[in-house]
Amino acid sequence: MANNAWAGVIADGGWEPTRTGVPQGGVASPLWSNIFLTPFDHAMTAAGYRVTRWADNFVVVCRTRQGAQSARALAGSFLRNELGVSLHPEKTRIVHVDHGFEFLGYKVKRGKGLRLSAAKRTSHANPHNLYAVPREKSVARSKDQIRNLTQRRAPVRLRDMIGVINPIIRGWGNYYRKANVRKLFHRLDGWIEPRLWSFISKRWRNTAWREYPTSCIIADFGLVRLIHLVPGMRPTLRQPARPT
Repeated sequence: MANNAWAGVIADGGWEPTRTGVPQGGVASPLWSNIFLTPFDHAMTAAGYRVTRWADNFVVVCRTRQGAQSARALAGSFLRNELGVSLHPEKTRIVHVDHGFEFLGYKVKRGKGLRLSAAKRTSHANPHNLYAVPREKSVARSKDQIRNLTQRRAPVRLRDMIGVINPIIRGWGNYYRKANVRKLFHRLDGWIEPRLWSFISKRWRNTAWREYPTSCIIADFGLVRLIHLVPGMRPTLRQPARPT
C-alpha cells in the first residue's frame, strides 16, 4: 500500500506531506469516507433523522427549522467527539427546500416551474413538487471543456474532433440525464453544433451547416446529442450512409 505522505498537499503555495487522511480527490477517498462515516449514519438514523450521504457529503431532511438546528448540533458533536472531524463551516447550512440547495452537482428545489400540470400527471411519485437541475458551475465547466477543445486552430479532422468531445458529452449527460434537463440539453446541443461548424470553416460566420447539417454530424460522424441521453428520448435521424 502506498504511503499517503508521498501524495502531499499544496498549502500556502508550497508542498507539504500528507500525514493523516487521504488525498483530496484521490480514488480511495470515497471508499474511505463511506467506511469511516458509517457510525455517523447509524447515529443520525437512530436519532430519527433521514440522512442521504455520498462520501463526505450529506443532506439531512427535517420538517422544521428547529429540527434542522438539532440535527446540525448532533452531527457536529458526533463527528467531532467520536470521529475527530468537523463540519465545514461555510458549506454546512440550513436552508428551506423552496430556496433550494446544492448536492453532488445538482441544484434541488421545490416549485411549480418544472412541474407538469395536474391533468398531465399520471402518478403521485413526486407529491412535493421537487425537481433537480445541474448546478450552473457544472454547466459552465462542461462548456469550457468543449470550448477549449473546439478552438478553430486545432489541427484535427472533424471526425477526430467529435471523437474527442463525445466522451465529455456522454459522461456529463449520463450523470444528469434523469434530472429536469430536457430544455437545458436542447439548448446545449444547439450550442455545440455551431461550434463544430465554426471549427470546420475556421470562422464564426460561415455556411458549413449546409455541407454538414445536424443530421450529417450526428448520423455520419457520430456526434452524441445530450437530448438523446434522456430516458424516452430516442433519436429519429437517418442512418449513416453505407460506404461504396
